Parts: sequence; C-alpha cells; structure tokens
Amino acid sequence: MNSSANHTFQDDSVAKTEILEFDGNINPDVTIPNNRSILIISKDQSFLSHGIHKFPAKFFPELPRYLIRKYSDEGMTVLDPMCGSGTVPLEAMLANRVGIGLDIDPIARLITKVKTNPLPSNELKRIIPQLRDGIRQKIRKHSYSPAIPSFHYRDKWFRDFVLFELGIILECINETCEDAPNYSPEMRDFLRIVFSSIVRDVSNADPHCTRTVIRKKQIRRIQPGATIELFLESLCQQKEAMLELLDYCQTNDVSRTHLPMATATHIPLAADFIDLAITSPPYINAVDYTRTHQLEMYWLNMLDNSPLSERKRKYIGTETVYKSEYKDLRISGYKSLDPLLHSIHEVDPRRSFIVYKFFEDMSVQLSETVRVLKPGGRYCIVIGNNTIRGHEVHSHEILSEIATSEEIGFQLEKKFFSLLIRHFIKIPRPERMDGEWVLILRKPE
Repeated sequence: MNSSANHTFQDDSVAKTEILEFDGNINPDVTIPNNRSILIISKDQSFLSHGIHKFPAKFFPELPRYLIRKYSDEGMTVLDPMCGSGTVPLEAMLANRVGIGLDIDPIARLITKVKTNPLPSNELKRIIPQLRDGIRQKIRKHSYSPAIPSFHYRDKWFRDFVLFELGIILECINETCEDAPNYSPEMRDFLRIVFSSIVRDVSNADPHCTRTVIRKKQIRRIQPGATIELFLESLCQQKEAMLELLDYCQTNDVSRTHLPMATATHIPLAADFIDLAITSPPYINAVDYTRTHQLEMYWLNMLDNSPLSERKRKYIGTETVYKSEYKDLRISGYKSLDPLLHSIHEVDPRRSFIVYKFFEDMSVQLSETVRVLKPGGRYCIVIGNNTIRGHEVHSHEILSEIATSEEIGFQLEKKFFSLLIRHFIKIPRPERMDGEWVLILRKPE
C-alpha cells in the first residue's frame, strides 16, 4: 500500500517537504516528483533468495523493483554494472526482464549466480540428509583431520574447533557433489554460498562491521558443535527460500540472467543494446569490500597469495593508492568537485586523491553505460553523500555534472531522495548516511 506520511526532512539540496512513505512495494504508475524525499518500509529483504547472504549496503528490493517496472517493459534488458549481491538481476528476472549483472568482486558474482538460479526440488530435498549424514560420520572420527586452507592470521580469526568443523563441512560439500554426478553444478555453488554465509558468524570477527576486525571487548561465545548446527540450520532455511524461488519461476513468466566475467568500466556489450541500467556504486571511504569478505574468500579459495591491496586497486572507490599518485593535487575540471579536492588536499592529500580517483573511475563507467544504452534508455544511479575529513561530498551533484557533460552526454531527467532506515551490516558512524539520492539519467534519442 502506498501512503504519504506527515513527516518532514531537511537536506541542503532538498527543500523542506513532506516525505512520501511507501509501505512495501511502490506502484509503477506512481511518479515520484523531482527533488522529493521518500521512505520505503521494506518488507522483502529476505524475499525468495534475496536473503541468502549478507552483503554491505544492499538494495532494498522494493526500490529497484519499482525502477525496473517504471522504466522498462517485459522482455527488455536490464543491466547492473556493479551488481553486488544481485538484487537488480534477480528483480529483473522476476519481472520477466533479461537481467545482466557485472561485478569485479568474486564473491558478489557467486552470490548473484546462486540467487538467480532456481534449483530442482528433488536435488534440494535429497542433498540435506545426505550432507548431514556425511558431516556426522566425520565428526565421530575423533582422529579425523579435514583439509583446512592456510591463510594469514587464520588462527587469530578462528578457534581450533571452529576450523575443524568448517573444514569438515566444506570437505563434505565437495565430496557429496563430486560423488553424485546427478547433482547439478549449481548445487555445489549453492552449498558453498550457504557455507560462506556463516563464516563471519563463527569467526572471532565482529559480524556487524564492514571491516574484518576483532573487538577486544566483544567476546564471541561459540561452543563446539555450534558451527555445524548453524550451517545445517541455514541450509534448511535457504532450501525453503530456493524452493519458493523455484515455485515462483514455475508459476510466473520469468527471464534468465546473464553474468559475464567483466567489470563496470569494460562492459562486453554492443552499443545501443541495453534498455535500462540500474546500479548503486560503492561508497567512497566507507566499505572495503575485499576485506569485508576476506575470510569467506579464503575459505572458498577465491584469493591467491598476492596481497589484498593489489586486488583492491582494481575496485572503483579503492583506498589503495600509491604515494606518488597523491603527492600533487589532482583536479578534474568539474566545478562541483575541484573546490572539494582542494579543501581535502590541504588536510589530507591521500584522501583528496581517493575522492578524485573515485569520480575519475565513475566517469569511465558512465561513458561505458551511455554507450551500451539504447537511445532514450535510462540509467538509474542510487548514490549516497558522505563526509571525508570534515568535508561533505555531494556525490549526486558531482555525478550529475559528470554525466551531463559534453563528453558523456546524459540528460538528468530528475532526482529524488530515498531515506534509509536499516542496514544489514553497520557502517562506521562518520561515514554513515541518512539516505541516498536516486538519479534518473536519460540517453538522448
């Protein structure tokens, strides 16, 4: 049900106005006015396979669901070039659009692959008792020693008995799927993602922080056997979610998703191919995606022996920069950005370059998206403003200026502000945001 609330909101870029409050879904016939503020009371954060794995700064499904239905028709193509945990590709699929998701992050790609692939019900119902029996047989062998991956500070992050139990679970997943060729390859991916979803919870790290850290004052009370119990409980829950996804797909018209190996700055699609693009770029200076999921990726063998910093340099919004890069002030030529770069540079040259690099990368990304969009197609960007060294970064204004520049050529159709009320993973206080701007960009016809 859609309803307008009698709340007010004051932002530097938005006039004091009544907030439009939506209880769950937004009817696509609704037109949100320019510069208006909205509040979505999300009901579907765990709808179908949406809740299969925690991921920082996840979309509420209702927002991309509205944008997909508002700005595209059934059978059209919807791209998310930075798809994260796959909310947009899944919602596109459920709305009978062809969803295309790209992400540089390996665990993001795997989560998206799993949550958009319904599994056969007979496999789902058969795998759990078989896996449970295999785990119990190995646990009873007190002298048994499962293979446990080696990685930096492993014994700091996990207790010995947790390592033992995680090792047994992962070994049983691999053996069960390898010894039973009648299981689809997607089943192994599903089990690995369920396994990954509990790794942070049984580690010594703070499960509510985007950074993988151990809090000295926070003692994790994990008992022997709890890791296996949590995995089997999560497996049963996600089995039900996948069965609901299968039922939805069998009783509704849906499309398949495509997840090519590519990045947001090198989109492997022809020009004028996509009908609609929707994304939420990473935050500047707030979420370190590589370190957030480093424990999960170590266990799933997604990281080699190269330093994490080298991998992080490839991400948009990276904080891994070289001193030679930020020794001198970098300017962009954009009037909404350069004064900010000057001000931050006076107190922190490194942070100034990080901000510059983010928008430089986003300029490349915008160029790629406008190239693959059909004339008249829209690009919906959900972006939050944050504070860096005491200076507020109005990311939506800067991106609007870049996107509408002659070099890129988008038109800014409108923008509105979406208030946030909940996060899966907490963001540190200085970088936390009250909401996000939704930019509706349009490629000229």
